[in-house]
Amino acid sequence: MKIVIPGGAGFVGRNLVRMLYSTNQTMSEVIIFDINQINLEYVKKYGVHAVNADLSKQGDWNHEFENADMVINLAAQLSSSNHEPFHRNNVLTTKNIIDAMKKANVQRIIHFSSAAVLSLWQDDYARTKNEGENLVKSSDLDYCILQPSIMYGPTDETNIGYLINFAKKIPVFPIPGQGKWPRQPLYIDDVCRLILRIIEDFPHNETLSINGQEVIYFKDMVKIVLQELGGIKFRVFLPIRLFTVLMMIYQKVKGVTEFTPDQVRALTTVETFPEYPWWDTFDIPVTSFEQGVRTMLTHKEMI
Repeated sequence: MKIVIPGGAGFVGRNLVRMLYSTNQTMSEVIIFDINQINLEYVKKYGVHAVNADLSKQGDWNHEFENADMVINLAAQLSSSNHEPFHRNNVLTTKNIIDAMKKANVQRIIHFSSAAVLSLWQDDYARTKNEGENLVKSSDLDYCILQPSIMYGPTDETNIGYLINFAKKIPVFPIPGQGKWPRQPLYIDDVCRLILRIIEDFPHNETLSINGQEVIYFKDMVKIVLQELGGIKFRVFLPIRLFTVLMMIYQKVKGVTEFTPDQVRALTTVETFPEYPWWDTFDIPVTSFEQGVRTMLTHKEMI
């Protein structure tokens, strides 16, 4: 089938393309849109048709949707210090994708939202992802919306990949508060297998809360990462306000913004998301967090 994947050269897309490659999918019929040309070069090696385009703006990219069987929308703005990029990439882009689908008479979409829309802490990311969800629900398209919790795996640079890279650089790992912030991490290959199942047996007009099978405290996630890295490394627990200030100073010295205060607040929110046994429903073996981290560290294309 012909599959259009907006945002398909990002973290989820790179791994989805890798797994599609292992199936009988004709890779030239996989259309990847991404604004990042470097990321597009990564997925090109799998034989996909790669298109460098900003889908928040109208353009001649619309014709790529013609004769498509399905759209898997992975386009998203994950982090920013201001609202505009979130609105542009989580709302306007979703609207333009829907319009392009209708123009090309494409009826079916798998739309990636986020567990953040259910979070107690509603930042710009959560609010705009919720807006994107509502656009899909009111579009009259045949949709399946996924609300995944924190995802990690090979080529991850923002979640567990960030923890791994950070832990490699220093012997002491700072943790906000007591670190008892429950998380439900998802290994990316499990998520990709879920997508393949949904492609085969589409749940019509459903919104699925997709979370990890195990609930694990942030402090224990860090502990597992440090154990898998080996060597002498320690955790240090800091007051949340001090942690935030030190993180901002660290980023200022590095000249990059990898975590915003909103993300720190989201990290230190105590909550778990709805329990839906998708692994039973779709018959998918779940990767433990320990095994997932170990695989990341041995993956030849790790960061």
